Amino acid sequence: MASGQTIAIILAFIGVGLYFTTLPVPEKLQNPWTLRGMAAVNFIKLPLIIAIILAFIGVGLYFATLPVPEKLQNPWTLRGMAAVNFLTSRIPESWECFIWKTIRGDYFQAVTRNITDTHFDGVPVRIYQPLYKPQSSLPAIVYFHGGGWVRWDVDFFHGQLKSFSTQIDQVVLISVEYRRAPEHKFPAAIDDCTDATLYFIRHAKDHHVDSNRIAVMGDSAGGNLAAAVSQRLTFDAKYKDVPKLKLQGLIYPCLQAFDFNLPSYQQHGHHVAVPLTKSKMTWYWSLYLQGNDELVKYFATNNHTSSTAKKSCIAELVSHDHIPNKFKYGEYVPPESNDFGEEDVFESIKKTLLNPDFAPLMRTDLRGLPEAYILISEFDVLRDDGILYGHRLEEAGVKVTQKHYDTGVHGMMAHSGYSSAFNLYQMEVAVEARNDLVNFVRKHL
Repeated sequence: MASGQTIAIILAFIGVGLYFTTLPVPEKLQNPWTLRGMAAVNFIKLPLIIAIILAFIGVGLYFATLPVPEKLQNPWTLRGMAAVNFLTSRIPESWECFIWKTIRGDYFQAVTRNITDTHFDGVPVRIYQPLYKPQSSLPAIVYFHGGGWVRWDVDFFHGQLKSFSTQIDQVVLISVEYRRAPEHKFPAAIDDCTDATLYFIRHAKDHHVDSNRIAVMGDSAGGNLAAAVSQRLTFDAKYKDVPKLKLQGLIYPCLQAFDFNLPSYQQHGHHVAVPLTKSKMTWYWSLYLQGNDELVKYFATNNHTSSTAKKSCIAELVSHDHIPNKFKYGEYVPPESNDFGEEDVFESIKKTLLNPDFAPLMRTDLRGLPEAYILISEFDVLRDDGILYGHRLEEAGVKVTQKHYDTGVHGMMAHSGYSSAFNLYQMEVAVEARNDLVNFVRKHL
């Protein structure tokens, strides 16, 4: 059927082309082919204009009527974000970055920081420092940006981090430009983040920073990297003489790829209006793990782990039993059987899948890690990753502050109104979350 339609379309174009190329033109005219071309354009112009208008109306109606979870405070903001994501996903990333930075008001910010681009042990970084030289050593944050290990860069997060460091005030912030998948799959990103953090700790005095008051922080995939760096520097013997991290800040982090059927994946993984869907998250994990999307179909059905693995002590690390019942609502269905899974697939990926550098929730012993701040959004497939990690950190005796926002969505910190001059997509819950994080850092770092 498809080939017949293709042939029909081709024949139609040939017929229209022949019609206009043989169109009679008065003999005296000097540019007969120009006239024939103008006639052809006029022929298609009106239908084309009508088609474009109808397409815009159709897309507008689709997003204007997009279902949004009832509890959310800003349904039109989410619909607008979904529409922009839909449109910008089809253009180069540099253009997409420009559009989002314009919407968020990044280009309207005042100069509030001294900003330097440099390299730490070969890794590109951007340093945000107070405008005036401090009288004493400052605390510092090493920040790893989100984007599924695949998208975005320090420029995309520039406005957000400049404003964040300014609000904290007396702090130095380092934004790390780690290598991204699929060109650079695991462990490129975690290696870059580790190298940059170690270099900064060892050269803290050069930046007027107290090496005993350094935190790592990140959002989404960056939260994964922050947790993994914390674990590396805590448990790897070769770093035993390095000053310990003071804090780890995990902002809606992704921490495991073992179970994509957790309650939050079931409840929020299919909402088009929610910024991060199950299909998108599994795509990111696949690209990060092996540089292509071949694992997505297995991740989507939890067939990437074997039946034996699902019944082992490994599965206990992400057991649904550790998630409070108040989060098991709506579309959640408890696992009925573990008798499924592709043994061959699991065998081919288990070395990475169970590696704490790749998935920090897979580490069995978390004792000794630095104090943690975990920011959790309710309408987020990654909600339960944060809940599970917080639970296990507390069990290990690590001091944990978990902040759960019951109207929050994934990625909301980018819409926390940090540019007072111009911000179309400010969300009240994001402003609250941002202020809570700033106050915590001021008090604990």
